Amino acid sequence: MFWKSKNKSGGGEKVVIFFASDLHGSTVCFKKFVNAVQFYGANVLVMGGDMTGKAVMPICEQADGTFLAFQAGSTTKLTTKEEVDQFVKRTGDMGFYPTVISENEFKRLSGDEHMRHELFKKLVVERVREWCAIAEQKLSGKGVPLITSPGNDDFFEIDDVLRASPSVDFHEMEVSDVKGYEMMHVGGSNKTPWDTEREYTEEQYVDRFAELLPRIKDMQRCIFNVHVPPHGTILDQCPKLDDKLQVVFEMGNPVQMHAGSTALYKTIEQQQPRLGLHGHIHEGRGKIKIGKTICVNPGSVYPEGLLQGVLVTLQGGEVKSVHMTQG
Repeated sequence: MFWKSKNKSGGGEKVVIFFASDLHGSTVCFKKFVNAVQFYGANVLVMGGDMTGKAVMPICEQADGTFLAFQAGSTTKLTTKEEVDQFVKRTGDMGFYPTVISENEFKRLSGDEHMRHELFKKLVVERVREWCAIAEQKLSGKGVPLITSPGNDDFFEIDDVLRASPSVDFHEMEVSDVKGYEMMHVGGSNKTPWDTEREYTEEQYVDRFAELLPRIKDMQRCIFNVHVPPHGTILDQCPKLDDKLQVVFEMGNPVQMHAGSTALYKTIEQQQPRLGLHGHIHEGRGKIKIGKTICVNPGSVYPEGLLQGVLVTLQGGEVKSVHMTQG
């Protein structure tokens, strides 16, 4: 199905937002994301953080001209350049960072954690630059903003790359204008078991919201673009983990818990913005209402190459429709 938007309508300009989050380095998902302009008729794209992936995948060149690719504890032998290229594309679409290195480089990296981390950052920044180039190619001249804020997994090094891109509107701890609506951008997340790049306590979130709320002129035309979802809802429900980061089971079923922000829930409950766009919890796909505020989390299944999103149509300051998408 296709949703088409017109520039003007009886109740004011129709704003069609396509929102997705937690792409985690999946190039195929990012290409689908920018194609939402053509496919869904979106005139605003919002990517809700955690655009970067989680792991480097070394492809070690052997003395006989073959390659060994190391993936999740297993080894894959690649005998031709075509096989290497196919492996690089496939794993890149899954969000990994495949890189061809010599056997000597592999040995050095194996024994040097700092060197591995620096290589990871280098590949992350390169992937973000590639995505910015794709966005410029697809969106140039269309008048469609691609808005993004950082997730908790996103290295600070990507911020300058995104700010330098002519086709990306990067915001963190800002309130921006989006086609007549105000959008409050708050990235990162509350504390996680993984101690990721941008994590904050609930007290810090209270302060972060308090810093931005006075800048909002009309809360009824405000959109909260906050990476973490509100606590105690279907948007932040996920499996509980033990001390070894393994899923906890009871009676054969995974135990569920809530991992969102209590400070965010209270802020939405008190302030009642028009819309909340959230991500972070991949299993938390859904839409809810907190008072009059509609909040959504598209969820994420990026390793499968599927893009989960939400298509939101606003007109005259009201949310006219919300459609969950996948493809």
